[in-house]
Amino acid sequence: MKEIKSFIALGRPIDLSYLTNRLIVFVSVTLFAIYFAYLLLTATPAAEALSTAFGAGIALFLSWAIGREIDPAYEWSAFFALPFVLVAAFYYGSPDLLSLFFILLFMRFLNRSPGLRATVFDALLLVILGIVLYNNGVYTGLPLLLVVFAADYILEPFTRKLFVYILPALAALAFSSYFLNHYLPYNISISIPAGLFIFLLVIFLIYVIIATGKDIVPGDSTEIQPDISRVNLARFCVVLFMIIEVLQKGENAFELFYPAAFAIAGAGLYHVFQNIKNSLVR
Repeated sequence: MKEIKSFIALGRPIDLSYLTNRLIVFVSVTLFAIYFAYLLLTATPAAEALSTAFGAGIALFLSWAIGREIDPAYEWSAFFALPFVLVAAFYYGSPDLLSLFFILLFMRFLNRSPGLRATVFDALLLVILGIVLYNNGVYTGLPLLLVVFAADYILEPFTRKLFVYILPALAALAFSSYFLNHYLPYNISISIPAGLFIFLLVIFLIYVIIATGKDIVPGDSTEIQPDISRVNLARFCVVLFMIIEVLQKGENAFELFYPAAFAIAGAGLYHVFQNIKNSLVR
């Protein structure tokens, strides 16, 4: 069973012995309940209200989870994104939850926060998710996996898993293009809001990298401690994923990925406030 531990560990019940874990569960469930009640009071059909409220609650939780991968050494920084996600959830509704789950998984694959080496099972799970996203119009996922798998191999070549990872991704991309009759779009356009979104993403990414330095904590397991190069690569891949999607879809992409974008911004804001607090204390 060790071969499938790393991502199976992601699916295990959240450890409620940690205050932050209990808090995010409470906040997510509370948001779901309040939003569901609000939608019912506004005469929204029960099924639609349930689906929308559930999506908002999961979006909040996934934003926190992605934030933990963005800034693993500071457990409270993931909460700084939540007020923004809350407002966006009421304004935009549910984001693309599958894309957010994909982001969370490939970050854990690359940065090894579970504390275990990635496995073939993990790679195949990501490829399957990439195929589904491709069929849903999110074309960036599968090509990004090639970068993720190659980076994992370069950072630890003795595993010799490059072709085990790369070939399924290439085969999946070819399968999706041919049988699903989709083709990678090459039309790139950018508006002022989209350009501002990209600019802020890059600024927050750079700031988080500078602010956190080498402050990395051990992973969920004691087998492997995540290193800074993997954490930074995972951060970079998330931003690259969203930038390419924004270049293809414009500001509409923000509605799909806002929890992940706010997770990066929230980590940056956390360190801004920490620096201000430290300067005032001195």
